Amino acid sequence: MDKKIKQLFNKDILRQAAEHYGIREDSMIELNGFQNFVYSGVVGDHEVILRIAHITHRDESLTKGELDFIMFLAESCVKVAKPIQSLSGDFLHIIDGAFIVTAFEKVSGRNAKIAEESNIFYENIGRFVGKIHKSSYHYTPKNLRYEWSDNALLASFKKYCPSELHNSFDRIIGEVNSLTKDKDTYGLIHGDISCGNYLNDGEKAHIIDFDEAEYSWFVSDIATPLFYEIPIPWVVDGEARKEITKRFFSNFLNGYCKENKISPVCLKNIPLFIDLRQARVLSALYRSRDFNAPDWSEWDEQARRFYYSNLLNNTPYIDVDFSRL
Repeated sequence: MDKKIKQLFNKDILRQAAEHYGIREDSMIELNGFQNFVYSGVVGDHEVILRIAHITHRDESLTKGELDFIMFLAESCVKVAKPIQSLSGDFLHIIDGAFIVTAFEKVSGRNAKIAEESNIFYENIGRFVGKIHKSSYHYTPKNLRYEWSDNALLASFKKYCPSELHNSFDRIIGEVNSLTKDKDTYGLIHGDISCGNYLNDGEKAHIIDFDEAEYSWFVSDIATPLFYEIPIPWVVDGEARKEITKRFFSNFLNGYCKENKISPVCLKNIPLFIDLRQARVLSALYRSRDFNAPDWSEWDEQARRFYYSNLLNNTPYIDVDFSRL
C-alpha cells in the first residue's frame, strides 16, 4: 500500500465503514491487509470480513467487476467467500469520496504454511483453481476488470524500482505480450493465489480475496502459488528446494487437471510468469517498504536480493522444466 494512503486512513473512516454493515465496533480485529485495510468483525452471531480500499487502488467500477465475478463463481458452484449486503442492501459504499467499503463472508480454515501442507491439500488448491478457470470460460462481465498489463505494480515498476532493472523488466513484458491469447488460455483469473489467500480447512482448500482479479493467461494462476510456495535459497537450497517444488506442483497440477485442462505448451511459460511475479513483488517492496525499518527482517532482505539478482541477471527462479514433471 502506498504510504500516502495509510496517512489518509483514520478511525472515523473505519467506524463509518463498520456502521454500514452493522459490525460491532468492539469486535473489530485488524488483519494483515497488504493493499487494503482489512478487518474481521461480528454481525449478529457471525463473523464477516470488512475491506476498505482507497479509490486510487480500486475504483467503483473495478470493485463491482470483482464482486460480479465472485457472485458468478458462487452461482457456478465454486465455494467462494461471497460479498454481503450492507444494512441498506448495497454491496459497496464510498466514504468521503475516497474509500470504497465492501464486506465478505468469513470462511473457515487456518492460514496455510509454506511447503508444510499435505499432498491432498495441494491437490485441493489445484482443483479450486481449475474450477475458477473452467467457470471463467463462460463468464460474460457486466463490469470489466483490467488487463494484466494495467496492474498498478507493473505500471509503476520503473517509477519505484532501480533503473538497472528496467531493461530486464522490458524483456519480461515483451515476452509476455508475445504470447497467444485464446479462450482456452486467457481469461479472468484470481490474480493473486498465494499462501496468504488460501486457507486449510481440514485439508479442504478455500481461496479468498479476489481483489487482484485480472484478465491474463490461466497459467499465471499456476505460476503465482509456485512462486510463493518455493522457499528462497537462503531458507532451503539445492535438491531439497527442488523436491519441495516438485511435490507442490505435481499435486497441484493433478488436482487442477481433474477440473480443467492445460497444455504442456502453457506450462512451459511458468518460469516467465514467475519472473513477472518477481517484478510485481519488487515494485511493491520499493514502493511501500522501508528497508531500514525495524520490521524489515533478514528474510525480507534476502528475498529482495534474490528477486533483484534474478531479474538483473535473467536467472531462473528455479531450474525446473514444469512441462515435464
